[in-house]
Amino acid sequence: MKCEAIEQYKSEFSVSKMCKVLKLNPASYYSWQKTQKMKLERIQGELSLIKKIEEKFLESNKTYGYRPIRRALSDDNIEVSEYKVRRIMRENGFYPETNKKYKPSKREKGDGRYFENLINQDFTTSERNQVWVGDITYIKTVIGWVYLAAVIDLYNREVIGYAVSKKINAELAKQALVNAIAQKGVKEGLIFHSDRGSQYASNVFQKKLSEYRITGSMSKPGCPYDNSCMESFFATLKKERIYRKQYGTMEEVKQDMFQYIELFYNRRRLHSVLGYMSPVDYRLKYDGKKPA
Repeated sequence: MKCEAIEQYKSEFSVSKMCKVLKLNPASYYSWQKTQKMKLERIQGELSLIKKIEEKFLESNKTYGYRPIRRALSDDNIEVSEYKVRRIMRENGFYPETNKKYKPSKREKGDGRYFENLINQDFTTSERNQVWVGDITYIKTVIGWVYLAAVIDLYNREVIGYAVSKKINAELAKQALVNAIAQKGVKEGLIFHSDRGSQYASNVFQKKLSEYRITGSMSKPGCPYDNSCMESFFATLKKERIYRKQYGTMEEVKQDMFQYIELFYNRRRLHSVLGYMSPVDYRLKYDGKKPA
């Protein structure tokens, strides 16, 4: 209490006189003052860190956990432990938002043929355009179900082609593939892997693969793990965007998929498998090089 009293009235009376009256060693007061200053600096630093974490959390659309947040801070030259980030996020209610999943209906058999599984759950490649993977997911809207077909390059997990339609058919899968080809071209030896859905087993889709000399590959029957990269992307998309929206029109779906895929997922979302880099940043950094 003596130190607090001296601090309060130091602008009116000299510190030495007040210490003499209160029978306090001036060194004790200055030691207390230094400790208080350090405490204040720690509090201010903590508040600044909380603000930074909140900014990164909101930039991720409230989807990042403590590990991606820590990496995002590190990219801004702010070094802090995972434990501290996790503590601050818990204390301030920065919890990633999740929603329950829904179950889509079964697909029909294809009219084409099934390909051999050429990747066997090996989802790593050393170069771009070696292996592409594709699949289709369901989006619930006010006007009924809408379908999204997407193509991902396993090299950097970048969504390189996608298409949206009210119909889940071979044309939808083909359009996503065509969009990927238009954007990235086709490299000799390119493999396209999918599940055994009727859209990918159709003559329409497989004719397009043959046209561009792309080798087909398919998961084993009833094995979702054979195409887990696509399953993971769709799970992330639904958790971070689709389940948190209510779409009224096809145009709303298309605009939102563009914003999420092109502006956020490909360019800003951090991926642990890429060393907490975005797909585009990873491609720009390592294209033509072998990651260390």
